[in-house]
Amino acid sequence: MGDTRKKKKFYFRKRRNKYFLEPGFKGFFCTCNFREKDCVKEVYNLLNEYAGKLYPDLGNEQTAVLPAPDEGTLSGSETEEEADIGDMLRREVDNIKKETQKALKDKRFQVVETGASNCIFVKTNLPCPEQLTTAIIKDLFTTRIQKTRHVLRLLPIMATCKANLPDIMECAGKLFDKFFLKEPSTFAVIFNKRFNSSVSRDLIIKELAEMVVMKNGDNKADLKNPGLCIIVEIIKGICLLSVVDNYFTYKKYNINELCKEESSNDCEGTQAKKFKSDVTLQAENQNEAQ
Repeated sequence: MGDTRKKKKFYFRKRRNKYFLEPGFKGFFCTCNFREKDCVKEVYNLLNEYAGKLYPDLGNEQTAVLPAPDEGTLSGSETEEEADIGDMLRREVDNIKKETQKALKDKRFQVVETGASNCIFVKTNLPCPEQLTTAIIKDLFTTRIQKTRHVLRLLPIMATCKANLPDIMECAGKLFDKFFLKEPSTFAVIFNKRFNSSVSRDLIIKELAEMVVMKNGDNKADLKNPGLCIIVEIIKGICLLSVVDNYFTYKKYNINELCKEESSNDCEGTQAKKFKSDVTLQAENQNEAQ
C-alpha cells in the first residue's frame, strides 16, 4: 500500500513538472485574489469565449485525428497473418503516444506553473495573443459587463526569456522592431518583479528606454500619457515581455476596474448634475429677490 502511494505521488510530481513557465512561451498573464482555481476557470472561459468569436475556424484545426492504417502494409489476409503481433502492438502504442503529445502541443490554452502565488500564466499557440486580449479589454470597456469575479489583471505576453540583462535585451530587441522602428511613438516602461533579487529595476528600465530611442530617434518617453507601454514582468528566473497600447486608459488592464468605471462615472455625473441644478436654483432665487 505504501509503495502504491509513493508511486502515485511521484507520478503527479513528474507530470506537473512538464507545465512550468519556460523561455519561448507566448500567452496571457493574469493576477487573482487568492482564488487561483476559480481564476483559472474564469480565464479559460473568457479566453475560449472571445477566441471562438475572433477565430471561428480555429476550433476545427485543434481536433487531433488518428492516422488511418497504411493499406500497403496490411492489404490482404496473408500479410495480416504474417505480421508479427508484437510489432503491430508496439506501432499502435507509438501512434497513440505521438497523437497524445500532438494534442497537448496543439492545445489552444494551457495553464502553466509560475511559482508565484496569485500569478497565473496561460500558454497559447495563437500567433498574436495581444489581438485576443485587446478584443476582450475593448469589449469589457464598452459594455461594462462583469464577466469575472476572481481575475484582476489580464495582460498579453508576446515573449518570455531568462531573467538576465543580455537575454532580456536580445528578446526585447526583436519585439521592439514591430512597434518602435518605423513610426515614432511615446512610451513608458512598466516594471514588476517577484521572487527575484538579482535583476536591477533601474538598469533594465534604462537599457530598454535607450533601445527604444535607438530604434527611432523620434520616440519619446512619456510617463503620464504614453502611446505604448512596455510591460516587464519578472517571476523568479523568467522575464515576461509585451507592448500594449492604451494601458492607462484601460485601467492598467484591470478587468474589475474597467467594469466599475461606469458606475463611478454615473455617480459623479449624478452628483455634478445635482450640484449644477442647486446652483442654478439659488441664482434664480437671487434674481427673483432682486
